[in-house]
Amino acid sequence: MSSTAWDEIKRLAADFQRVQLTSSHQKLSERNCIEIISKLEKLGLLKVYHTNDGKEYITPEHLTKEIEDELFVCGGRVNLTDLVNSLGVDLSIIEKRAAVLANRQSSKTYLVLGNLVSKQYLDTIAEEINERLMQAGCLNLVNLVKKYDLPENFLLEAIVERLGSIIQGQQDTEDHNLFFNDAFMVRHQAHVRGVLSAITRPTKVSNIINQHGLQERLFFNVAEKLIATGRVLGILTGNRQLHMSMYIPHIYSRTQKEWVDNFWKQNGYLELDGLRRIGIENPEAFVRRHLKDVEMTFVGNVCVGPVLIDQIEGAISDAVISGKWVDVYPILPSMFSPEEGNQLVEIALKKRQDTKSKTSSRVLCDTIVVSEQMVTKLANELQQLMPARAKEAIEQGVFKVQINTGKTKDESGKNKKDERRKKATGGKSGGGTQGRETKTKAVKNKHKGRKGASRDSDSEDDTPPPQSSGSGKFPHVEFLSLEDLQTEISNFPELVDCPEELVEALASELNPGLTRQFQDVAQTAFLATVSAGSDARKKTHQQLVEKVSALLTTIRLAEKSLKVFDEDKQIQLKKHLLKTQCSEIINELLIYLADESHLDISKDKDITPEIRQSVIKNLPDDTKEVMMTAHKTLAASDIDEFMDAADEAIASAGLMLKKKDNKKDRQVLQNHRCALLDQLDGSLDAPLTLHLACLLLFQSVTGNMLHASGKFVPHILSYVKSSLPADQYAILQDYQDLVIKSLVAKDDENTLGDIKLQLESLTPKVKEIAVTFKKSNTHNDE
Repeated sequence: MSSTAWDEIKRLAADFQRVQLTSSHQKLSERNCIEIISKLEKLGLLKVYHTNDGKEYITPEHLTKEIEDELFVCGGRVNLTDLVNSLGVDLSIIEKRAAVLANRQSSKTYLVLGNLVSKQYLDTIAEEINERLMQAGCLNLVNLVKKYDLPENFLLEAIVERLGSIIQGQQDTEDHNLFFNDAFMVRHQAHVRGVLSAITRPTKVSNIINQHGLQERLFFNVAEKLIATGRVLGILTGNRQLHMSMYIPHIYSRTQKEWVDNFWKQNGYLELDGLRRIGIENPEAFVRRHLKDVEMTFVGNVCVGPVLIDQIEGAISDAVISGKWVDVYPILPSMFSPEEGNQLVEIALKKRQDTKSKTSSRVLCDTIVVSEQMVTKLANELQQLMPARAKEAIEQGVFKVQINTGKTKDESGKNKKDERRKKATGGKSGGGTQGRETKTKAVKNKHKGRKGASRDSDSEDDTPPPQSSGSGKFPHVEFLSLEDLQTEISNFPELVDCPEELVEALASELNPGLTRQFQDVAQTAFLATVSAGSDARKKTHQQLVEKVSALLTTIRLAEKSLKVFDEDKQIQLKKHLLKTQCSEIINELLIYLADESHLDISKDKDITPEIRQSVIKNLPDDTKEVMMTAHKTLAASDIDEFMDAADEAIASAGLMLKKKDNKKDRQVLQNHRCALLDQLDGSLDAPLTLHLACLLLFQSVTGNMLHASGKFVPHILSYVKSSLPADQYAILQDYQDLVIKSLVAKDDENTLGDIKLQLESLTPKVKEIAVTFKKSNTHNDE
């Protein structure tokens, strides 16, 4: 503002004063004054601040002067919010004037966190800090920041500025927030020197600092200086990391080394855990460094010298040369584990190999060394038991081989079997039970010569020779159980006093090889018996073919006889036929197949449907399904369905049946009649006599055989009635009535006696009728 304007303002102020002193008619109202001041402010001719109550105006210079006065009154530090209440001016105006005051070069005032701080205040707190430093010896800036509520950087700058003047102390070179005086440094150095000099064993630095209340960084600085100058003998580990650092005095290291040297010389080994117990953190590295000129071997948790290994090698050599065994574990100190003992044994054996030792051995149970000579001797003695054991196994049926005529497990056997099935179900007549008679002659093979051309393609003598190898055709046969093998081994003279573990290990070691050898011995013995049994097998095969063929013929002929009865009786007779003759065919086939598959099935007892089903489930897959289908047809009443299933079952068994022969049919009928006559001649039982007589009469009348149980006797008599003379039929009818009465009155002895007398008188007549009846005698020739 120019001087002219300022002079004008002064004149205006004088005019105001003069006006105010004049009479009332010359005074300005308060409102006019406010308007005039506002106009001057807008024109920029006047700069004033309003007070909070709006009744006063204050100039900036005056406000600054009042702020300086308040700062002095408050001791050099005042909060700007406190000035609002004391000066009655808005906070924003005070902040502006405080910033102007702090920015003045001549002013030694600072604006810090909403506070005005003077230089005198900083000098005052510096004096306080100096007093505290003299008392405590060491101060941390963090604590001072909390106490004085000043920014860390601002307070640090103020303290550093006054070090050596107001504050008698020094700043830590590494931790700038730490301050201490010379006396404290001397005391701390003396404290650390005394503590480290008194320690005689490795101690964690954290324990030293916590126990003696030392400063971490000062401790490391002082300790390193003392160690470097040789004032304290020891080392610090851990790279100044408090949780890892340790102080190890030289006296302790020297004692450790002396202990290690003495133990090594006396025992020839070092236990690494023992070295850890005496305070050596990395024992392996320590041993390698301390005993670098000594030959050593690290085994597990132990460092072993050459003396102990030589002892082990000597014991092994004595045992191997003498053909015995030795347990190295008792030679070793008690702290050695079996695994470590095993490693030492391996090292000693390798050393023996390096010396070109020719004797061999094997290691069992970790630490037991057995001479190979003794093992061989033991195996030879056990092999002597094999022939008797093989013979016993064969006699007991334990050793069984899948060697059978026309059925082997190899691919060629399967092909022959399939070929036979095709021929059995095929042939010139179209297959089935009516087409098995075909035999196709083999065509000469030009490439095989006479030997190949001289055999029929379906010859039953083409059974392959037994295989001598064990390539899947011989089941596994155990020589001895592990328990029995251990018993035999324990009786071996050289092993009488050996540990039980060695016997078990030898049994496990020898068992696979002995089993393989026994397999060969047993196979050889078994194959010697196979040739003797092959002829009997062929005979059994031929007998089965003849029996099945006869049964099929019987079923076929008996089925013709059923047509003379009504439908209900036919179903019942078919069920009876399936239950008797048809079941017998399936049972014969099942016995044959079970014998081929080495399944146990009783041939002396009746084969029930339950037994038959359980045996079929154990048959090989290629015959199981076929036989199960045939078995299920026996529970039905369809003969044709059974015959189809029987064809498949017969083919699966590899049987070759001859074709239908009318001469043979007549022979079967004649044989069946003769069998009935023989039974009738020797029969003394009235119901059986009547049953046989009815069957004979039916065959005489129809020319076909009939398989029926006794309950069908009335129906048979009804059928043959028209073919019999009246007197003969009457005799048969009376005989039937008496038989029924005898069965009803079996508890009444008097009545039964009379009936028996009548039956005895009629029995010869009944037999005579059945035997002498001829179809030519019939009144109604068919």
